[in-house]
Amino acid sequence: MPIDTPRFDAEGTSIRAVIPTPRGGYLAMTGFPGLLTEVDGTPYLDPLQMTETLEGLRNVGARQLLVLTEEAELPEGAFPSIKVISQRVGLGVYFSEIIDFHVPGDAFLSEWPAYRTRFERALDAGETVALSCQYGAGRSGLVAAWLLMGAGLPAAKAIALVRNHFSEAIENQLQEDWLLEQEKG
Repeated sequence: MPIDTPRFDAEGTSIRAVIPTPRGGYLAMTGFPGLLTEVDGTPYLDPLQMTETLEGLRNVGARQLLVLTEEAELPEGAFPSIKVISQRVGLGVYFSEIIDFHVPGDAFLSEWPAYRTRFERALDAGETVALSCQYGAGRSGLVAAWLLMGAGLPAAKAIALVRNHFSEAIENQLQEDWLLEQEKG
C-alpha cells in the first residue's frame, strides 16, 4: 500500500482495497458491508460488521457508496439495512446493479453518466468513492478500473493498478475484455 493511501481495517471490515487515483482522490472497493456466511454456507447480515465497514469507508474519506449488487443475491433486508446505517454514519448510498461475474448492462449504462459526473467531482475534491459488490472484487474492481480510465489511465494500467491493490479484482476475462473495449471507444 502506498504511503499516502488511507489505512483501513482489513480484518474487521469488508474493505478490500483503497486505491489512489490520478485525480487526487481514492477508490475504495468493498464486499457488501455486513455480509457474512454461516459454516454451512448460509449468508447472513451482521449489523455490527456493516456499521464497522461503513464507518471504515467514512474514515478513509468516502462520502458516497455505489452498491453494484443485485438485491436478490443478498439476505432479506440487506438494502433497507444499508440505507439506514449509511445515513447514520454520513455516507450517501446509491444502487445500480451489475449481474455477478458480468459487465454493465443497459440499465447500468443509462444511469452511469450521472454517477460518473458525481464520482469524478468527488475524486477531484480529494474524496474517496466507495464501490461495493458481493465480495468486493469483480464488479467493484471493474468499475474502479473504469473510473481510473476516465481519469486518464490506459485500460491495461488501470487493470494492473486495481489488481496491484487487490489481486482478486476484475474476476474474469469477460470483465477484462470489456474494459479493453471501452478504451477503444
